Amino acid sequence: MTASSPTAHVPERTCVACRTKRPQAELLRVSRDAAGGWQVAPGAQKGRTGRGAYVCADSPGCWAEKRLRRTFRGDAPAVSAALHASSAAPA
Repeated sequence: MTASSPTAHVPERTCVACRTKRPQAELLRVSRDAAGGWQVAPGAQKGRTGRGAYVCADSPGCWAEKRLRRTFRGDAPAVSAALHASSAAPA
């Protein structure tokens, strides 16, 4: 029998650009909105539905169109633009 761990569970996700596994709160979640566009939200935000992909929040290199092509294919330019726009928006 093993003793229970005193630390709380921290959900982890993988960045689709650099394939680094990190705590969910350190990533940005990219998903489709109802209008068919792309929306970007903090990874730890509650109340999300549907599938999403995660990208490093502190590494603009992961937002480059070329690094997003594997996951988003033809939508990579739009996703890259959404990530750059979200970083320019006031917090």
